[in-house]
Amino acid sequence: MGVPIDHAGLIVSAVSLGYFAALTIAGEASEKIGPQTTMSTAMVLATAGFFGIAVAPILALMLASAFVMGLGFGAVDVAGNAVVVELNRARLASALNYLHLMFGVGALLGPIIVGFALAAHVSYAALFGAGAGVSAAVTITLFTTPQTAREIHLAHEAGGFLSILAHPLAWILATVLFLYVGTENGIGAWLFLLLHVRSALSESISSWGVSLYWGGLIAGRFAGARLAHRIAPRPFTLMASILAAAALALLIATPDAHAITAAAIFLIGFGYGPIFPNMVAVGAEQFPAEVGRITSIVVAGGALGGAFVPWLMGHEIVVAGLDRSMLLALAITLLMTLVALGTFRVPSIERANASQRSGA
Repeated sequence: MGVPIDHAGLIVSAVSLGYFAALTIAGEASEKIGPQTTMSTAMVLATAGFFGIAVAPILALMLASAFVMGLGFGAVDVAGNAVVVELNRARLASALNYLHLMFGVGALLGPIIVGFALAAHVSYAALFGAGAGVSAAVTITLFTTPQTAREIHLAHEAGGFLSILAHPLAWILATVLFLYVGTENGIGAWLFLLLHVRSALSESISSWGVSLYWGGLIAGRFAGARLAHRIAPRPFTLMASILAAAALALLIATPDAHAITAAAIFLIGFGYGPIFPNMVAVGAEQFPAEVGRITSIVVAGGALGGAFVPWLMGHEIVVAGLDRSMLLALAITLLMTLVALGTFRVPSIERANASQRSGA
């Protein structure tokens, strides 16, 4: 389209804006009309966004399509978690780890697919058109799948967003995901530069290093799913956070030991892997009647972190160098571990209500 690169970059901003706008709406819709119906509607928006980007003749229409795509993505994030929770009340952490494992698969395969498309001179319009086709197939499948039976939870009455925001656990979970998603995205964004510049590795090997990171994330979520019946989500999250912090320290301390660097990169992803689904599981356990709302709140925390922390790490690269940027990531990971400790100290909704009733 012959537009400046900063104008083209607004596409990413438009997706993010739509994502944020969808979170509260999707949380409320999941409670009112059900998560499966919400997710089906969200996939209609995602399909429209893919198709619009493929055929838009001018940047303004492409930005509008990107916003619609973001609406779909945000709603899928909330409703998808809520659907899996409804179907797997007895094994929340395991099921959610399997669900979020697929994010890692997509993060690994997406750039590979695009890389082959670029090498084969496939146009972006054809690629996004194919994305619209796949998205449409998922949409049709969702609409033709029988609705899940929604459970009725009598542990406490649903009180809406304000009642959830009044509970400290919601803020703790949102903060953990703010720190986690921010650092996960920041490392994913800047790891290539660290390997290529500081470790003097070739572009291809540096790219494989980033794939190794996402591969570790997939492995971590698979391990989280397999071990969830043995280790509760909160202690599992602490152990995973500590592992990620130790691996980050190892990456920073061994710039020239390439085998150790590779192991450290994999272990960073492995440690990060279970954190997001485990925190969603904790929220679903503590707010069983308002899964859509609590999920939208904690996912919003993660989305804010994903917008802010990668920029902050990039700023550190400019003013202080690559090592300082990774030290910042280590500091944020350690802070995340400390905040996650707070989930042990906050009483559950049931215990809080029981205390209020006994006091009355």
